[in-house]
Amino acid sequence: MKLREKQLQLTREMIKEAALETFCEKGIEGSDLVLVAARSGTSRRTLYHHFKDKEQLATEVYVDNLKKMFGRLLLEFDFQSPRASIEAILNKYLFLREHHPDLLYYDSLFSVYFASMGKNPAELPAFKELISEETHLSVSAFSLDLQTEETGQKLVWIERTRMVTHLYFIYLQKSVLISRQNQDATKAEEIEQNIRYKEFLLSLWDVQ
Repeated sequence: MKLREKQLQLTREMIKEAALETFCEKGIEGSDLVLVAARSGTSRRTLYHHFKDKEQLATEVYVDNLKKMFGRLLLEFDFQSPRASIEAILNKYLFLREHHPDLLYYDSLFSVYFASMGKNPAELPAFKELISEETHLSVSAFSLDLQTEETGQKLVWIERTRMVTHLYFIYLQKSVLISRQNQDATKAEEIEQNIRYKEFLLSLWDVQ
C-alpha cells in the first residue's frame, strides 16, 4: 500500500473512531458531522470526501463493530475441547462488556436509528456479506462433509454455540443500556451478575 493510500485509510479510521464516540454520546440523529470532523482532527470537507452522508458513516461504523465483536469467534471452537471453547468465547464477550461497552451500545443504537428510517440492518449488503463470509470460513475451517455423521455432530455444536453466544450478547447489551441509563460505571456486583449468567448459559449448553 502506497503512503498516500495509508494516509487516506488512517484518516478514514480516525473519522470512524470519532463518529463512534460522538454517536454514543449524542445519539446518531442528534450528532452533527461537523462535531465528528472536529473530534477526528479533520475538516468537514475531508469527512465528506470519505463519507457522503451520516447514514453511510453510521453504517460503516456499525459493520466495523460487528467484525470487532464477532469476527471469527467460531473459528476458535475446538471440537476436541468443546466446553473449554465455548467458555473462552463467552469470556471474550464479557471482556467486551467490561472494556469496550460502546461497541455493544452502538449495536443497539444503530438498530433503532435504522428502524426509524424503515430499514433493517440485517438487509445491509455488508451485513449479509459478513454473515456469508463467517459461514464460509466456518465450513472451510472445519472441513465439513455434509454426508458424514461426524459433520452432523459438528453442525450441532456450531448451532449451540451460536445460540448461547447470541443470548449472552443480548444480556450484556441490556446490561450496558441499563448502566448508561443510570449513568453508572460498571460495578463489582454487576460484573458478578454477568459472570453468573455466563455460568448459567454454560450449564444450559451442557444439558442440550
